[in-house]
Amino acid sequence: MSEMTLDRQEPVANKSLFFRRWLRNPLQMGSIIPSSPSLCRKIAAAVERGPDEYVLELGAGTGVISAALLAAGVPAHKLIVVEIVPEMADFLRRILPGVNVICGDAFDLKNTLPAHMHGQIGTAICGIPLVLLPLERQEAFRDAVESVAPGKGFLLYTYCATSPLPYRKLGLTARRMAFTLANFPPASVWRYRP
Repeated sequence: MSEMTLDRQEPVANKSLFFRRWLRNPLQMGSIIPSSPSLCRKIAAAVERGPDEYVLELGAGTGVISAALLAAGVPAHKLIVVEIVPEMADFLRRILPGVNVICGDAFDLKNTLPAHMHGQIGTAICGIPLVLLPLERQEAFRDAVESVAPGKGFLLYTYCATSPLPYRKLGLTARRMAFTLANFPPASVWRYRP
């Protein structure tokens, strides 16, 4: 599903909801507009997932990346979307039928995700602007992902040209997987692993 397949009112509601959420808490979101189709496709192309593994999206916003993941072949029942804002989680449940939408905290995944999903994550994708957070919160995020996806690390999309995270201090490796100018602002996709 993508914005194109939603009814004509949905994209307007989508952008309005996104902007209202940004106004309420700009530090929870990295941009005031949703990710471009180009960035969404690049993120989807970087996903690694075995046939029985889930893809975990953290901070899904209005679901444009979720839609790209579904379009790229991730089955709806194998996509987990964690969104902390109840209004956004309700919106995502409505536009992403069959997807596991969980209203919860990406920094407490051990308790947010059902136990049967632990250790079953192929790729975790982060849409949270981690670069704006202090090292302690970045460490907490790294540990939260490790608690449910041991050894897998995560993808982070960002507007930084160089690694936005002090990966060595976090005990991670870093590799830029993709870059696109066709996003406002231009964006990169980074893979971090323990």
